[in-house]
Amino acid sequence: MRKFRFHLQPVLQFREKKEEQAILAHSRARREYLARVEELHRATGLLEESLAGGGPGPLRPETELHLVLWRERLAGERDRCREEVERASERLMRCRVEAFEARRQRMILETLKEKQLQNHIREENRAEQKETDEQGLRMFWCREGNR
Repeated sequence: MRKFRFHLQPVLQFREKKEEQAILAHSRARREYLARVEELHRATGLLEESLAGGGPGPLRPETELHLVLWRERLAGERDRCREEVERASERLMRCRVEAFEARRQRMILETLKEKQLQNHIREENRAEQKETDEQGLRMFWCREGNR
């Protein structure tokens, strides 16, 4: 029985590596996205805390000025975080699509390999059956010739 050889094995290996890289990129993008979301929640929480917190009685003008500047800074930080979350979300979606496509491409070759293997097995079985049949016929003709 001759050994099965898939001629596109190097391509399949390349696609497997490409899929692994795409999965790793997706994983990194997901971690980055979650970090950006956490940063946004932190900034939003600080801003809400600043807006909700009022001291006992009126504030001195310089304290009020510092509070206004602090809130502006937090609002700017929150807006910056929202933009970063949006960019990270877009990158995550791109990586997800790339990982899906890499998996699809690998699966196409895996399916082709499986079909070729099944064809190879079928052909080997046919050849083996033919050889067995021929041996049976030879034995039959030999017995017939001896009578």
